[in-house]
Amino acid sequence: MFICSNRHNRIKIMRIAAALLIALAMFHFCAVAEEAVDGAAQAEYLDRQSDSLRAAQRRLIDLGYLRGGADGVYGPKTEEALQKYQGENGLEPTGHLDSETFRLLTQVDPKSASAKDIQQRLIDLGYLQGTADGVIGPRSTEAIQLFQRLNGLPVSQKANDATLARLFSEEALAVPASLSSGSRGEAVENLQRQLLRFGFFDGEVDGSYGQSTTAAVRDFQQHLIDQGYTDGIEVSGVASPLTQFCLFNERYSTYLRDVTADISDSEALRIERRLFRLGYTDLPADDTLDECSLAALELFKQQTGIITFATADREIIDALFSESAPAASHCVPHAIAFGDSGTVVGDVEAALVRGGMMIKYPTGTYGSGMEEAVERLYVYLQEQKDPSAELYADAKALSMEAVRKLQEGLLENRFDNTSGTAEIKRMQSRLYTLFYLPKAGIDGKLGRDTRNALKAFQTANGLAESGTTDAATQSVLFTEAALPKPYAHRIEVSIDKQQVYVYALNEQKGYDLVETFTCSTGLNNTTPRGVFLDGHPMNRWHHFIKFNCWAQYSFEITGDIMFHSVLYSTNSEKSLRSGSLYALGNPASHGCVRLAVEDAKYLFEHCKRGQVVIVIY
Repeated sequence: MFICSNRHNRIKIMRIAAALLIALAMFHFCAVAEEAVDGAAQAEYLDRQSDSLRAAQRRLIDLGYLRGGADGVYGPKTEEALQKYQGENGLEPTGHLDSETFRLLTQVDPKSASAKDIQQRLIDLGYLQGTADGVIGPRSTEAIQLFQRLNGLPVSQKANDATLARLFSEEALAVPASLSSGSRGEAVENLQRQLLRFGFFDGEVDGSYGQSTTAAVRDFQQHLIDQGYTDGIEVSGVASPLTQFCLFNERYSTYLRDVTADISDSEALRIERRLFRLGYTDLPADDTLDECSLAALELFKQQTGIITFATADREIIDALFSESAPAASHCVPHAIAFGDSGTVVGDVEAALVRGGMMIKYPTGTYGSGMEEAVERLYVYLQEQKDPSAELYADAKALSMEAVRKLQEGLLENRFDNTSGTAEIKRMQSRLYTLFYLPKAGIDGKLGRDTRNALKAFQTANGLAESGTTDAATQSVLFTEAALPKPYAHRIEVSIDKQQVYVYALNEQKGYDLVETFTCSTGLNNTTPRGVFLDGHPMNRWHHFIKFNCWAQYSFEITGDIMFHSVLYSTNSEKSLRSGSLYALGNPASHGCVRLAVEDAKYLFEHCKRGQVVIVIY
């Protein structure tokens, strides 16, 4: 009996406990559900958006529903004020700032707007700083005039009906914050980029408002004043809202006056800067339109289809400084001399390489390699009895005409007799720079290796496989359209930059950069420059007997010159010579190209014999 009663009590207790658990679960479910509903409703409120709440609090204060200041913090007093306002204006009295309450609160009838309403709207749009005090003084008047100017309204001393209608409309333009020395960020980058486009800025777009940006802004402001924009513009170097508005206004024209040749003019400086940026010239900008600048303008007019006899009138200037101004198809020629560098020198080098007169990698500098190529060109043209030969008699200096002839294809489509030694060497040199023939093959003899290289070139370029330089082959071989031999990989080594660039062949027969490595080339210029066609992996561990050291993943370039890892004392990774690791990025080897272990391993595993061409420059 005792046992049964005890069992009965235990069952009863268990039932009560189960009921309590169900009740607690239901209570928790309801609480969570209520919290979820409340959270969903809260998501529609602007209570925690301080700017919106602050604007609503200001209106509640103005209307007498709230006392104190607008702090952007949602508290009991704000809730009470909102609830009262909502109840008296036909809204659900939730005490929360929903979108409808915010719209009704901040909506101002232009016809009944108070001075405080006008000031606050000007503050919200960025035309006025400080707080709205209800007094339209000089600062408020200036803000009204700035608003009128930027919104295309007649400028007056007061906010007339048209001004108020626009001020309280959704179409009212807001202005950006002022930028000045010390400012940083995307806004400064955009400012610099626009000043660069208009030719006032000539520095680096880095998002840092320094001396060069200040000077550029100052120049632009003076330009605006010279154009007649006198109201509200000061030559301060501070990018005020009005300065920025003018700078970024799509309808703004930088045109000040026509610019003519050989007369010093600040506008010529802007024009030359813009021509330089678009690639029409590579000469430093000055304040005079010289022969090269005039030629650059003529090229620009040709590319844009502008027909005018004027040097630089409004049509040309507006087109030149427009966002859609085309980049140059080529850099206009000018005289160059030994030691010069730039785009035009690079163009001449490229023409000499395409024409089979130069096999050294172009550097963009008129050096000894280019001088030798010009000497070779002079002799070649004399042999061909070409009247252009005398243009190249002075190998240390080329006239504008000499440069122009090379740019226009002096060495292309000549269809000369290929039986002569000079012409065969020209053809072999071009095949070498296109990776079809080794350097040793440039011998002036039309032998088996040269014929095989020609056939490979013809196949790759969709030509009849004749093995001779017929007219069809020459019309491609010495031009920019010639396709190099399609190796799976191309490895380029820049001695100046101490970098290795690995390119992979793509489906369009072009090359994509896939890897960039830091390296150490040879001390005292001991790494040979040139094109090497037989690179291949060698040893997992390579022993340099002469120097009593080891390296991983050796990869032959030519002879005993190779890619390999940093150095070790033995064939063990524990014996790393840390000095060789720290030297990466600087010349340090005896001629080889040292790499980090993982980079040497990449070449060892990915680049196979017959699949790689190596270019060192």
